[in-house]
Amino acid sequence: MSIHPTAVVDPGAKIADGVELGPYVVIGEGVELAPGVEIGSHAHLEGRTLVGPGTRIFPFAVIGAEPQVKGFSGPTSALIIGRNNVIREYSAIHVGTAEGGGSTRIGDDNLIMNNVHIAHDCQIGSHCIIATFTALAGHVTVEDHVVFGAMTGVHQFTRIGESAFTGANSMIAKDAPPFSRVVGDRARFMGLNTIGLRRRDFPPDVIDTLRHAFHLLFHSKLRLQPALARVEEECSGSPEVARLLDFLRKSERGFIR
Repeated sequence: MSIHPTAVVDPGAKIADGVELGPYVVIGEGVELAPGVEIGSHAHLEGRTLVGPGTRIFPFAVIGAEPQVKGFSGPTSALIIGRNNVIREYSAIHVGTAEGGGSTRIGDDNLIMNNVHIAHDCQIGSHCIIATFTALAGHVTVEDHVVFGAMTGVHQFTRIGESAFTGANSMIAKDAPPFSRVVGDRARFMGLNTIGLRRRDFPPDVIDTLRHAFHLLFHSKLRLQPALARVEEECSGSPEVARLLDFLRKSERGFIR
């Protein structure tokens, strides 16, 4: 354990072996840091915040503050951050609310770039990249392997599907389908995220099946229910297509088309 003499650590915090705290770090009561966590100078952690092994938090990040909700008077729930995440300078991630259905959660191996805002009750998967100045409003759900372009804004209660990609400066007001590229204000569907799928080593036949499913859903001019039925019939046996269809059928806000 390496704690700089200027760091301020509440006696109620739980600090594991191998944690490094830089100059002027503030660690509040209720914070728990797992082995190998590194906190850069002037970072501030408070609330019931649990940080998983190997996660690195860079200078001036604010982690675990109460929600930015007008008139909020508590109580809060928790912020649970997984292992091997990188959270860069000036990012802000807030704890959840009791009314929000549970904690704010961040999965594993995510890159959260500088000045990112993740609001209360967000649920972030693993292996995501959230680029500079992106802001996620409350109750947003992000599945695994999502990439956000810089300065993306995401509306409350919106869902971002597995391996989706958002272009820079996009405004996401409806659900972004898994494996899709969406761009613009308000975001429009731009096609299959083939680059992201190749980076995940998806076989060519899987990519071709998803491309055919996307053609039926977004380019065939079929109405939604007939298009879903055609995809289910013609792409049966594909677990990726099954996840896509399940996501679309569960959409409450509607999805980007």
